Amino acid sequence: MPKVLVNGWWDHGKKKELRSYAIYGGMVPPFTMTLNGERYIMPGWYKLRKQDAMPNIEDIAYYPYKPKKANIPNIKEDAIYKVKSSKGDKEYIVQMDISGSLQCTCPGYVYRRNCRHIGEVSNR
Repeated sequence: MPKVLVNGWWDHGKKKELRSYAIYGGMVPPFTMTLNGERYIMPGWYKLRKQDAMPNIEDIAYYPYKPKKANIPNIKEDAIYKVKSSKGDKEYIVQMDISGSLQCTCPGYVYRRNCRHIGEVSNR
C-alpha cells in the first residue's frame, strides 16, 4: 500500500505552518478527494487537517513502486525451462517474468508463489 509522507515546518515570517507531501509506492499517481466533508490525499487515504490548505497535485512528490530485479546469474531472461512434476506425468514451465523473478505454471506456485520447480531451475 502506498504511504503518504508529510514534511512540516514553521515559517516565522508568514506566521504559519507549511507542509509538503510525498507518496511512496503504489501504481496510481497522487490525487485529492473530498468524501463526507473530509479531505484526503490519495492513494494512501491521508486525511488533511481542517486548517491545512488543499495541496496542488503538482506539488505532491510521487515515487512509484519499482520492483527489484532478481539477481539469478545462471538464468537467461528469455529462456523457458521445462521441469517434470514429482510423479513424472506432467511437465511445468518455469520462466522469468518482466520484474526479473521466476514464475512457474504448477498449482503450488499459484498458491505459495514458490515451488520446487523454481528451486531446481535456479540451482542448475
